[in-house]
Order: sequence, then C-alpha cells, then structure tokens
Amino acid sequence: MAKFIFTCSNGYEKHLSDELVSKDFRLLDILPGFVLTVRDDKFVSGVKDLCFPHFCMIFPQLIEGGSVNSLGKEIAERFFNINRDREFDGPWHFLSGFDPEVKGLGKRESAVAEQALVNLKRIAGKVARLAETDLPAQAERQNGLFLYFSDFGKVWLSTEFVWFGQRRVSDDPAAPSRSYLKVEEAYRVFGAEPESGDTVCDLGAAPGGWSYSAAKRGAKVTAVDNGELKGGARDNANIRRLSADAFTFEPDRKYDWLFCDMVEHPNMVTKLLEKWIEKGWCRNFIVNLKFGRTDPVELITKLSSPQSLLKKRCLYFDIKHLYHDREEITLLGRLE
Repeated sequence: MAKFIFTCSNGYEKHLSDELVSKDFRLLDILPGFVLTVRDDKFVSGVKDLCFPHFCMIFPQLIEGGSVNSLGKEIAERFFNINRDREFDGPWHFLSGFDPEVKGLGKRESAVAEQALVNLKRIAGKVARLAETDLPAQAERQNGLFLYFSDFGKVWLSTEFVWFGQRRVSDDPAAPSRSYLKVEEAYRVFGAEPESGDTVCDLGAAPGGWSYSAAKRGAKVTAVDNGELKGGARDNANIRRLSADAFTFEPDRKYDWLFCDMVEHPNMVTKLLEKWIEKGWCRNFIVNLKFGRTDPVELITKLSSPQSLLKKRCLYFDIKHLYHDREEITLLGRLE
C-alpha cells in the first residue's frame, strides 16, 4: 500500500473523501483542504480522472520541526537525497500549500519555503537556480517538490505530484458577474479557448459573464436568455442576444463552442447537453452543473461511465471542481 495526499478547495473535503472512497482509497486523515489516503500505487496512472482534487502528492513524507531554519534545512536535505542520482537539465516546480484554517500558517509556509531554497543553494546551487515557483503551464504529473503545511511544525513533502489544473484567475472590471472567473479558469484546465472568429452559443447567458469572456477574445457570441445582459456584455458588438428559452432553443448553425451556466437541476442541464451532442450542434463545450442537494460523486460516476453518451462521443472529456466553483462542477469536452 502507498500513501497519497490530495488537496482540494476548503470546505469540499467530504466530497473529495467520498470520491476517493469510490475509487477504493482508504482514508487516514482529513483536515481542511487535505485528505491523507492509502491505496495500491497502480492508481497513479489514472489519477487525473478525479474531479475534486487540486493536487495529489505521491508517496508523501512527513517532516517535523520547531523552527523555520530547522524545517528549511530538513526539506532541502531530504529533497537532495531523494534526487541524488537525478540529472536536472531544466526547470523544475517548487510548490506548496497549507491548512487555510490555521491562523498565520501562510506566513510560516512562505518563510520555510524560502529557507529551504536558501539551504538547497548551499547544497546544490545549480539545482536550486532551476526551481520555479509558478504553477506549471499544463496539468500533469510533475517531478519536483511539493510541500503541504498541516501545522506550524508539520510539513508533508513529495517529490512526485499531480496538478489537476485549477488556479485562481484575475477578475475583469467589465465582467458582469463572478461567473466570468469560472469560464476563464475552465479554459486553462481545458487547454483551449474561443478564438477570434469562433462561434459561441451561451445558453442561459444573463447577465453575460461567459458571453463577455468569449467576446473579448473576438468570438461571435449568441447569448440565449430572456434576461438582460449587463456590464461589458451589454451592447457588445460581438454578442447577439436572443430572448429565448435555453431548453427549447434550436440553432440554425453548428457552433464552435457551447457554453452553459444555469441554476437548474443537473439532470436537466445534462439532458440539454446530450441533445446538443446528438444533434451535432457544437464542437466543444464548457458546461457548469449545480449539484446542490444532488450527490456529486454519484453524478460524476454516472457522467464518466463508459456507457455515458459524453464518454462515448467526446474525443476529450473531463469533469473538474474548479477553484472558482462552489456547489458545482464543470464539464469540459471536445467532440471533433
């Protein structure tokens, strides 16, 4: 059996734990934003299919110490010894996280991480100079260094980890709603976004956060909603608003992108998405499902089943709980 630590958005540990249990993990400890588990290490190859984790630490080790200097020294030495025979010929990622409910732990995290780099420079200067503290360009398995601070004197260290692609994005003053942040983040997980000249249909568009996001990139947007658009989406030259019901609207063309972020039961939205797929009305989609009182793990299991239309028809399909998602999950798909 091998240990794994999964991190998630604070407050969603129960959903993450339930998802892990459904994948035959055994839970060892649950903290805010953190779940420690064990399972057969063969799972590593399929880890990216999970929805709620933001990071997975593979084979983590616990380091305990009383001071910033002692922790930083131990981290640097542990990292160097694990990688003693590894050839560093390019940048590697040095990332960290912490329990958000422990007051002042963020400052401790920054200080220890900085001290670890100082010590690593003494041991292996060339390796330390190649360290990057920014998130990777793509969600993937990494060989680098990930630290998770569960308390002032407890740091979990892993030199192999998986990043699932979630990240905080910057707001735009012209964006008419907070939902703008979700679709901006979704592009980064997807690895694609609407481009100039692309066609986008945004179902249930009002007040227009997703429509505005596509329009600012030069895409031509059809915003379908009986409600009015606001902010940068209102009177936007790249947005054509249609006063219509999203569930009965039928397009007269094939769109490059389908957007949908409506406060409706997830089964209703899923059926609407399946209709668009069966009719061949879109090439790519980003769809948000509000799970509310619905069991999200059951929903994810159903959607990701090999028998699911989404799995059968999509060349690429993923389900993620984004950094900017709340009681919702985001479906990402490419049909051709």
